[in-house]
Amino acid sequence: MKKTVIALALCAAALPALAQEKKAPEPDFTISGNFGLTSDYRFRGVSQSDKKPAIQGGVDFAHKLGFYLGNWNSSVADFASPYGSGIEMDFYGGFKTEIVGISLDLGTIYYYYPGAQTSDTDTKNTVNTNELYLGLGWGPISLKTSYTLSDRYFGIGKDGFTDLQRSATSSSKGTLYYDLSLAQEIAPKLTLKVHAGFTDLKDRVADLGMIKDYSIGLAYDIEGWVLGLNYYTVTGLNADAKGWYSSTIDGRSTKLYGNGAAVSLTKTF
Repeated sequence: MKKTVIALALCAAALPALAQEKKAPEPDFTISGNFGLTSDYRFRGVSQSDKKPAIQGGVDFAHKLGFYLGNWNSSVADFASPYGSGIEMDFYGGFKTEIVGISLDLGTIYYYYPGAQTSDTDTKNTVNTNELYLGLGWGPISLKTSYTLSDRYFGIGKDGFTDLQRSATSSSKGTLYYDLSLAQEIAPKLTLKVHAGFTDLKDRVADLGMIKDYSIGLAYDIEGWVLGLNYYTVTGLNADAKGWYSSTIDGRSTKLYGNGAAVSLTKTF
């Protein structure tokens, strides 16, 4: 009898623990935000901040079925947003799922630069760009392909800037960008990141060729703050591309595609 009472008491004591271990039901959706600072904002290997610091942040909505929407923003230099407000605003949405261990991500993204225009007299915004993307992931490896839906690729293409002798008949629709990346934790809270990107620019007038960008870096998680260090390099640029991806301010020319490192600090909440 005594043994029975003791056993019952032990079972009763264990019940709260079992109840605590029971997982809470998955919410229908989640909303998260992010904030970051970087010493140089690089997009596909090219500095968008004239190799100077940038402030960044955004918000994401994700449904448990796999659908998502989001917005991300960054301060940029005149090269990225000529005559504009100095802001890049990205709006995106898509669907994520997993099939036999392979993650699938299909969506679209619109890069918007408020106030940007072709020249100080021409108010057309020829920088805004729309892309469709498909991403695949397996373990630490991911492959993403982006397809330009708009006639312009960040100012290159129909009715774009005159630097490369573009015309109203030219179009950058169909430009492809391939992103091959690896992210692998190599020590507790320390992740190695390696990236290779290839831009296959379509344009009937300007031939910038196949531009290749590479980066390697580390990311360290410090109580939810991620400290990053990345090194970038770009190759495959011809003379036209080098001229296009350069910035001249007060007579000083900056190679925005030049090799360089960037330190960043980001927080997701």
